[in-house]
Amino acid sequence: MTDGREMHTVSLLGNGKVLVTGGSYDNTNLNSCELYDLSTGSWTSTGSMKDELAYHTATVLKNEKVLVAGGFNGHTILNTVQLYDPSTETWTTTDNMNQAREEHTASLLPNGKVLVAGGYNKPIFLDHAELYDPSTETWTTTGTMKARRDYHSATVLSNGKVLVAGGFNGETIVDTAELYDPLTETWTTTSNMDEVRDRHTASLLPNGKVLVVGGSNHDNIKNSALLYDPSTETWTTTGNMEVIRDHHSATVLANGNVLVTGGSHNGVTRNSTELYDSSTEIWITTGSMNNARQNHQAVLLKDGKVLVTGGSNVGEALHTAELYDPSTELWTTVDKMNNIQDSHEISPLTNG
Repeated sequence: MTDGREMHTVSLLGNGKVLVTGGSYDNTNLNSCELYDLSTGSWTSTGSMKDELAYHTATVLKNEKVLVAGGFNGHTILNTVQLYDPSTETWTTTDNMNQAREEHTASLLPNGKVLVAGGYNKPIFLDHAELYDPSTETWTTTGTMKARRDYHSATVLSNGKVLVAGGFNGETIVDTAELYDPLTETWTTTSNMDEVRDRHTASLLPNGKVLVVGGSNHDNIKNSALLYDPSTETWTTTGNMEVIRDHHSATVLANGNVLVTGGSHNGVTRNSTELYDSSTEIWITTGSMNNARQNHQAVLLKDGKVLVTGGSNVGEALHTAELYDPSTELWTTVDKMNNIQDSHEISPLTNG
């Protein structure tokens, strides 16, 4: 990308292309969008959104449209929602959320609905949650979370429930976790993590457990990792990462290993990457990225490679993107994106 872009989203579409939406650069929020085509290795512009957005979410629905919800337009936190149709490369507005929010999570449920939870609407940190039904294009309020939080994680489990963990409640970073049951539309508390953390990553492993990695706890950045077992609703510690980091990304590879990339610690942006082997619970270093980056995102492509886009280094947003090949453990730079990117979010086809 050639223009600056941060706080945007990145989504893997059903056709294998990657959609980048919105973001902010030089204090100006963007409505521009673009597509990365793996088959050609090139970026092209696509239809622009109705609103200039940052801190929004993007969720690929089962009908392959992309639902963009909430966010910040540079002046106001929004409740507006719009849909991107990959077949026409156009955007249409849909029903507004009941609650304006940014820094929330959006999760695609097995029934095809989207659960939006938490976030921030100045000056309130939210415990509010709501559901979007693509069949009616309407939002309904669902059960209220047990805790207010933003910068949390939300993971759709193999049993269909959603695990929400950590985050910031406006006063402190929390260690609490809770489960949303789509069948009853209720939240229940589950066991707490061993320590508080936000800005971490959470990855669903092939064995059904959830790997939580890194993040911050007020004063310290972490290299610790935890496993959540849905069958016992308990957390256990697992191997520590080689590198302390937050503002990193984590991607589950086709072989079930987890690739963690970049991030920062004590003002230093990293290009290091490492792999978590879920069968041995051991971390090993792998090839370093060509660019140090934090606040980037990574997505697993249909060919098994991982696309990392944008991010920032020493306060400057990056226009670069690169591909990781698990078979060689090497990174290659791809065609520059049309917009420099930082602090964006990725939504793969299989979850929100």
